[in-house]
This record gives sequence, structure tokens and C-alpha cells, in this order.
Amino acid sequence: MVFGMLSLVAGNAWLWRRHELLLHYFYAAELAAITHLLTLGFITSVCMGIIQRLLPLAVKISMRSRRLAQVQFGLFLAGVAGIVIHFWIHEWSGMAGGTLLVLAAAVVQLVNLADVFPAARQGHPVARHVAAALVFLVAAALLGVLLGLNKAALFDVHLLPAPLLPTLFAHMHLAAVGWVSNLIFGFQLKLVPATAGGRRWLALRFWLLQAGIVGLAATLLMQAPGRLLFAGLIAVAVAWHVWGPTRHFLTGRVREWSIVPLWLLVGVVGAGLTLAAGVLPDDGVLTSRLQVAYGYVGLVGWIVLTVVAMAFKLFPMWVWQERFQRDYGRRPVPGVTKLYSRRLRGISQTLLTVGVVGTASAILAGSAQALQIFPGLVLLGIVAFLANFVRMARWALLNLEYHPTPADWEDFRRMFPDAPGAAEP
Repeated sequence: MVFGMLSLVAGNAWLWRRHELLLHYFYAAELAAITHLLTLGFITSVCMGIIQRLLPLAVKISMRSRRLAQVQFGLFLAGVAGIVIHFWIHEWSGMAGGTLLVLAAAVVQLVNLADVFPAARQGHPVARHVAAALVFLVAAALLGVLLGLNKAALFDVHLLPAPLLPTLFAHMHLAAVGWVSNLIFGFQLKLVPATAGGRRWLALRFWLLQAGIVGLAATLLMQAPGRLLFAGLIAVAVAWHVWGPTRHFLTGRVREWSIVPLWLLVGVVGAGLTLAAGVLPDDGVLTSRLQVAYGYVGLVGWIVLTVVAMAFKLFPMWVWQERFQRDYGRRPVPGVTKLYSRRLRGISQTLLTVGVVGTASAILAGSAQALQIFPGLVLLGIVAFLANFVRMARWALLNLEYHPTPADWEDFRRMFPDAPGAAEP
């Protein structure tokens, strides 16, 4: 979690400082370094942390070995550092070595969480998504290894199953949709119950998404027709997932911070369908800008905003359990929502939303001036989120003493009149 938060701040500060990269070709080495700092350093690191904490609650399954998890983190940390640093300095052998370490970490995670697969075969909806996500991470990492080795030219043969760009696009979609979005969709079935909808249709929705992911990657790698068809299957699964929360939002039963990232995802899917349909010229300026905006909103809009929204459902609960649960019923303790600032949460999520939409619009318009402003708003939103994260984490990390107010004592005596500490002033 800590490594993920540091990567989030560093990656967005770097991108704000070098915002002009967003108007250049998306496969520039420095932009690739920033992208991997965000996708691996932040998103994948936080997902790996969340999965260890949330899987026992959602599926009643734990990792097999804490030591294996420590090995996984060591491999992953070294791999991410190798990829990002060597992309930055244009040294391809070290970058290729980093991809091998990330692949090893993904395999270790797969082995350590292998107990999720029997639950997935039995039809547990969350377990199905988690199992698929674990497999797709290994597949994405494997393509990353091939891309890295090919870039480093360590062998005399062409290692990629397809030309560079189709392989790169398959790698990106296996990671963003197969790994991260699958994981988010699965856990949202628990955290945002409106996404579940009619449970009898969950299996169909799941398999539509998986067929779309596999089919899109396969058509890209084989350079075969059907790309639009499989992108359409993903779009149907996404729309189905988003419909329930949207309907509940209109009736006031879902908060705006849960629905905004899902609406951004719908926009990302629309851009993806446009690119898959090939209605824009491959070498056109608009196509290049749409590709960058598509990736940016998918990465910073859909995924980062979703992680931020999920954080305020998960992190306060975990901190409360670690720090205050043992004292519950014995003395006054703060409620979960008192561990963070609601005002600071609103500020951070507003800045993030405005910043993401503004940055994507600036990319499409080719406005360097606007790109001096909106990525800065994103960075400010992240700083506000990090301040709230520290506000939550300090209770567990620093073991601070909570001093109840008179109102806390009054509430405690009303709830637990027979507790040993109820008579204290």
C-alpha cells in the first residue's frame, strides 16, 4: 500500500512536470516509464495489497504463505524499479530484466492464492473474477517479457507473436481489462452491491467479459478480423455492470463517488470501440490523440478514481479493526467515518474528476496551455487523498491514544451500560 501511494504521487508529479509528453507519440520511452510507474507501481501494487486483505472477507480464502507474499513483494519492487528506471535512461537490458522479475512476482501471487480457483469453479462470483484476474496478470506480464526482450535485442530472432503495436495493445488490454478491471468488478460485487443486479445473470455477464478480453487479445496477436466484435462483448459486459449503480444513483441509493468512475469507464469503452472500428485513419493526428486520451482516462480516470473511492470503504475499516476493535464495548472508540475527513475526501475526488476530464479534453484539443493546468489539478487531488490516507493510517502505524469527548462517553454509557468502564468520567 505504501509503495503504491508513493508511486501514485511520484508518477503524477512526473507527468505534470513533463505534461508535453501527452501530445507526443504514446510509446515514447519516458512516457512508458511514467506509465509503468502508475500501472505497476501504484495500481498493481495496491491491487496486490487489497487482494490479500479483501479476499478472506469476500471469499473466505487466505493466501497460503505470508513468506511467499514477502517474496512476491521483493520480486515486484525490484522489477518495477528496473522497468521504470531503465525505460527512463534508455537502457533496454535492465528493463527486460525488470519484466522477468514482475512475471515471477505474478506467478508467485498465482501460486499463493491458488485456493481461489476451487471457489471459482463452484460458481462464487467474486472468486471467478479474482481467479481470472490472476491468470490475466500472468499473461500480461508474459507479453511484457517478450516486449522487453525484443526491445533489448538480446536474441537474434523476433520474439513477438505479432508486430510491435498489436502485441503492445494486447499487453495493455490484458493488464488494464483482464487484470485490474476484472479484479475491480469482482470486489465491487461486494462493495457496491448495486453492480450485482440479478444474480442469475452474473455468470453470463462474467463470461461475456472474459470472452471479450481473450478474443480481443487473440485478434490483435493473430492480426485477425473480429476486433470490433470482441470489443463489443466487453462493452456489453461493462454497460451491464454500470447499469445497476446508475439506476440506484438516480434514486439516491448510490453516492456520486461510486458512480463517476463507472461513467468514465463507459466513455473509455466508447473510445475503445471507435479505435477498434478503425473509422479514423491509423496515421492521423486525431487517432494518436484519441489513443493517448483513451489510455489516460482508463488509467487515471477509471482505475485511480475507483481505487480512491474503494479506499474510503476499505482503509478506515481495516485501521479500525487493527487499532480499536479490541476496545469496542470496553471504552469509547471513534466510529469508522471519524478516522478520515469527509471534506478532504470531497476535495480530492472533485479535483481528480475535473483534472482527468480536463486533461483528456486538452489532449484531444492538442492544447499545451491546458495541459499546464489540468494534470496539476490531478496532482493536487492526489496530494489531498494522500493526506487523508495518512490521517487514517496514523492510528495504526503510530498507535496514537484516542481521547473520548464527553459526548463519546454519553453514547458509550447508553450503548454499554454494564461495561466496566461505563462509570468513568
